[in-house]
Amino acid sequence: MPKKSPSPLNVGVIGVGLLGGRHARYVSRHPDARLRAVADPRPQAGRAVASETGATCYDDYRAMLRKEDLDLVIVATPDPLHRDPVVAAARAGVSNILTEKPMATTLTDARRMRDAVDRAGAALYILFPNRFSPLDRAARYAIRHGLLGRPAYGDVRLDDNISVPTAMWGGRSREWASGSSTAHFLLSHVVDLLRWYFHPADVVSVCAASQRRVLRYTPDLYDARLSFDTGLLVRVKAEWIRRMDALVEFDLSFSGDRGGLVYRKTPAFRARQGLRIDVEGVSPAELERHQKALARQGIRGRVVTDPQARSPRVLEFLGEENAGEEPALGHYLSCIRQGRKAPKIEGFGPLPSAEDAFRQAQIVTAIVASASQGRPVRVR
Repeated sequence: MPKKSPSPLNVGVIGVGLLGGRHARYVSRHPDARLRAVADPRPQAGRAVASETGATCYDDYRAMLRKEDLDLVIVATPDPLHRDPVVAAARAGVSNILTEKPMATTLTDARRMRDAVDRAGAALYILFPNRFSPLDRAARYAIRHGLLGRPAYGDVRLDDNISVPTAMWGGRSREWASGSSTAHFLLSHVVDLLRWYFHPADVVSVCAASQRRVLRYTPDLYDARLSFDTGLLVRVKAEWIRRMDALVEFDLSFSGDRGGLVYRKTPAFRARQGLRIDVEGVSPAELERHQKALARQGIRGRVVTDPQARSPRVLEFLGEENAGEEPALGHYLSCIRQGRKAPKIEGFGPLPSAEDAFRQAQIVTAIVASASQGRPVRVR
């Protein structure tokens, strides 16, 4: 007798702004889920999404949690407002909770969320979508398989166009941005990626700076040096005052004692998205073996050899050849429905957990504290 597949997840979404509305629409179309309800204190926004998706609309998420029997709640409220919905969902007996990054903008909130979930026996996940990008998976593979040798230094820049803090949320933009910062909104992505790339290495101290010369109601930027327990040093910078042709620019580079990696993740000004790994002491046959291993994971790349070049052997991956990946939310829905803790693309680690989220909050709040205090801060 064939094994019966688990029933689709009953899902509720709290907060249906730019991201929450997108999540609700995606859930309503996904075979592993049924969108039962949405909650938003702005009646017009909530009702518009509910009408489009067939969900029940609530002005108060507490009422939604009382009346609906939900397997999963997605929290997509503004950055400083994740704590209360997560705690309420855990206390209401929801077994799976997925929140947008960052977990919280203070360690106090992060601890309360973690404690509430632990007491309830629920699973808390944080939506870090970069872990599911093919080129990010290729970068992690290269680092973990020693193609860079021993990692020594990294430089990461993630910037938003100035329109994000000034106009993206319409009349609420200034209020929204003043409750967050580039540290919480942008460096949360960066910190999680670095911890995922270089695991089990972890950040032990930070030294950061910020300024408020342009926006004033929120920091213009954060610039920090992260020191890892392996000796790796990574500079990270996130800016909210860029005037540029794109909404986002995201560039990463890492150097080791045997190779280097350059990743144009979200490029602008006519640049191409791509990942290039320059290596020393690795034969073309060995590089081809790595290229084929990644191809079996659906990640398409090529070995480039040129004896006249400064880097005679290179692995290259282009964004346009690795498009069409399922959105990160789809991985969470499928894995949670099946009761699995690992992403369905095997070999790339578990779903980001409550502990990953808490550690990210620790590191980002240390960056904020270091910039405020003008001194290095240890990360316990």
